[in-house]
Amino acid sequence: MNMFWKKMHIGRSFSVISVDDSKICGGKFHRKGKMWKMVGFSEAEIDPENPAAAWKKVARTASLAEYRVITGKVDGGCFFRFVSAEMSSSAQRGAVEFELPRHMLKVPDECSSQFCVSGSVPDDPESVMVNVAAYPASSLDDLASVMRRAGVSADEFISPFLAVDDELTSVILPEIDPDFAYVDDSWMPMPDEEVQQQNSDAWLERLKKHFLLPKKSSFDARNYLMVLLAADVLLRKHSEGSDALRVLPDQVRTVRFRGHLIVTGLLVAALAGLLVWRFMLTYGDDIAEYRRLTAETGKTRQKINELKNSIRRNNKDIKDMTRLVESRVGEAEAIAEFAVFSATLPDNVLVSSIRWGEKDIDVVVLCEDSNMDFDRVFRPLRYWKVTQQGRQNPNQGVATITLKLTPYGEE
Repeated sequence: MNMFWKKMHIGRSFSVISVDDSKICGGKFHRKGKMWKMVGFSEAEIDPENPAAAWKKVARTASLAEYRVITGKVDGGCFFRFVSAEMSSSAQRGAVEFELPRHMLKVPDECSSQFCVSGSVPDDPESVMVNVAAYPASSLDDLASVMRRAGVSADEFISPFLAVDDELTSVILPEIDPDFAYVDDSWMPMPDEEVQQQNSDAWLERLKKHFLLPKKSSFDARNYLMVLLAADVLLRKHSEGSDALRVLPDQVRTVRFRGHLIVTGLLVAALAGLLVWRFMLTYGDDIAEYRRLTAETGKTRQKINELKNSIRRNNKDIKDMTRLVESRVGEAEAIAEFAVFSATLPDNVLVSSIRWGEKDIDVVVLCEDSNMDFDRVFRPLRYWKVTQQGRQNPNQGVATITLKLTPYGEE
């Protein structure tokens, strides 16, 4: 049970408001040890022209609690008990929906139901008794409309008939139905006032075991019987974490922690701003210095890369210049030498290519006579000597001959 109160956020207080055709009553309860004390109560007659006024008057006294419950009369409501197996809340709801056509003359197209386990079956230990209250969704919407106009919100609507169990199987509430009463697990014509009083006394005697009621002369416990019955259901018969009682439209359900969340968001934003401001005060100069050093490092690296590229270009230029400096001076009389060389060759010889090196000349010639002796041809020059001869395609009409000429002085 303690875990239930923690989940429902009603560990210290809750309130209940009951409504019927003529008046509204409300009570606020605070925990006092193992008992719950009604610390506030109020009632008001309903003005048919302005029903919201009575809601507002009672709500000022009764609704300011951690958890809020509405109870009382809803047009078209139905209550019954049936035998079922012990099962989870979702599975039990399926069983409840299966039982509705058996206990209602006509099941509304849109029907909301609430239920709770209320006892055992003597002959069948595996079965349980289940209390069910069902309402047309349109009637709950009408109740929600009045609550919305009055500015009243609640967490749940709980039928006072759900308090019925194996100990007290009768509950007589003429405020809800003046013609019929639930007596011994069935609906019967409304009994006389003496029986009604006996039933009220029995319930109040039992409820006083859990609730400390006001002793003021203005407090009539009978007028607050529906309030106490709904409070009894809330305390004793609602399973932990169950949605079995949920029938109240969402538009009038209490939105919890909205203000807390807004304040939390503002505080988180302020804390984040404070942390950023503190961080900047502590490390702002270091960050600026780091950024400056990073920028300088980048510029230095760029300069280093530029210098490396410049060095590579200069090295290439130096190598070219060194190679040029170390090269020997060319032949000053090359043109005259080529003229003599050309005049020396026979008419049937064609020079294909010639390369004048520092020490020799490589010549490729085409000749019809593959056996021509070029050493004899160049001997009259008394300057060039044929040191190598290579012949290709000697058996064809034109032979390709490669020659290497070396000056006598370089021999």
